[in-house]
Amino acid sequence: MNIDFNWLEENFFGQKLDDTQRDVLSTKFDVVEYNAGETIVKQGSMGQALYIIHSGTAHIDCDCNGENVRVGTVHPGDLVGEMSFLTAAEASATVTARDDCIIYKLPRSAFTSLMKENQELAYAVFAHLLTHTADVIRQMNAEKAAVQHYMAGSRF
Repeated sequence: MNIDFNWLEENFFGQKLDDTQRDVLSTKFDVVEYNAGETIVKQGSMGQALYIIHSGTAHIDCDCNGENVRVGTVHPGDLVGEMSFLTAAEASATVTARDDCIIYKLPRSAFTSLMKENQELAYAVFAHLLTHTADVIRQMNAEKAAVQHYMAGSRF
């Protein structure tokens, strides 16, 4: 299966890619298909890759002291694995395909190579990753504030 570069331009890079850039990226990204119910990332694993959901949806679950807790659902255009990708730490959650998914996988080693070969593309990947991470933090802060208000007895 080939990479849909038009989709990546619109949903990830936010810019047109020239043929050279497309050629470089085609050697860095893997296109992976997951069937509904298959594990994409397992909590505790050393995945060290960034996953971009091209199609399908997936659930994010955490094992919290032996209890499975659903913490989110991701859709086309969303990223998963970003914390392990950035920190080389174990995955903090399990991601499971809710339905059939096509995912663009960028291994950390391929990104390291990209930084040496094409700094402009590496910057574009990193900028998108940072924007995504900032959005996640903002959402978590809002959810934390809502819980704190609720616990204090002042619903809003």
